[in-house]
Amino acid sequence: MDLTPFLVQALTGLYKGSLYWILALGLILIFGVVRVINFAHAAFYVTGSYIMYTFYNHTGNFIISLIMAMVLTGALGVALEVTVIRRVYKLETIYQLLATFGIALIANEAQKLIWGKGVVYIPIPETLKGGVSVGGVILNHYMTLIIVAGFLLFIATILFMNNTVTGLRIRAVWRDPVMSEALGINTKLTYTLVFFIGTALAGLGGALTVPLISVGPGLADYLIVTAFIIVVVAGLGSITGAYIVSILVGVFSSILVLTIPELDIVVLYMIAALILLFRPQGLFGER
Repeated sequence: MDLTPFLVQALTGLYKGSLYWILALGLILIFGVVRVINFAHAAFYVTGSYIMYTFYNHTGNFIISLIMAMVLTGALGVALEVTVIRRVYKLETIYQLLATFGIALIANEAQKLIWGKGVVYIPIPETLKGGVSVGGVILNHYMTLIIVAGFLLFIATILFMNNTVTGLRIRAVWRDPVMSEALGINTKLTYTLVFFIGTALAGLGGALTVPLISVGPGLADYLIVTAFIIVVVAGLGSITGAYIVSILVGVFSSILVLTIPELDIVVLYMIAALILLFRPQGLFGER
C-alpha cells in the first residue's frame, strides 16, 4: 500500500493546523481575559489577508506587508473593543453574540465594497519557493515557514504569559478581574491590550494565508466554526491544549479529505460532541 498520499495530507495538515492555531490563540486570549465570545474574530483574519494583499501590491515587500497587516488589524480590533465590545462586557452572553455577529456581517459586506466579490492572491516570495524532502515528499518552503512560525509562536506565548510583567497581569485579569482591579491592575487597559494582541494574531494568520489560498468573502464563516471547535475541545483556559488540538484538527481534517471527503466536517463535529459529552471542560481544560 502506497502511504505517500497520506504523508502528503499529513504534512499539509501540519501547516493548516498551524494557521488554525494562530486564529484560535487570538480567540482564546480574548475569551479568556475579556470573557466575550467574539464571533467576528475570523472576520479580522480575512481582513488581515486583504490588507496583506493591498500592501504587497503597492510595495512588493512581503515583510512590510505582513507587519502592516498585523498592526492595522490589531488597530481595528482596538477600535472595536473601545466602541462596541466595552459596552457589552457585563451584559448576557446573547448580547455579546449578537453584537459580534453583527460586526462580522458588517465586516463581510465592507470587504466586498472595498476589495470586491472576487478572490485575492499574492505569489509566494522567491526566497521561499522550492521545498525540502520529508519521507520522499516535497514540503514547500513556505509551508515549512508557517509550521515553524506556529511552533515558535506557541513557545513565545508561553514564555510571555509566564515570564513577563505584562503576561502575569494578563493572567491575573484572566483569573480574577475584580481582585486584579483591587490590586491596582488597570483591567480596562488590559482588555484593550488583549484585544489588540488577539486581533493582530488573526491578521497575522490571514496575511500568511493569502500566498497559499485564494481569499474571498465567506471564508470567515468556515474559519470561525473551526476555531470555536478547537477552543472548546481544547478547553477554554488552555493555550497548550489549543495548540495541540489545532495541529490534530489540521492533520485529521486533511486525511479525511483524502479518505471520506464528503464527511470531513461532519466527523469533526461528531468527535467534538463526543469529547464534550464525556469531558465538558474540554481535553485540557480545568474543572
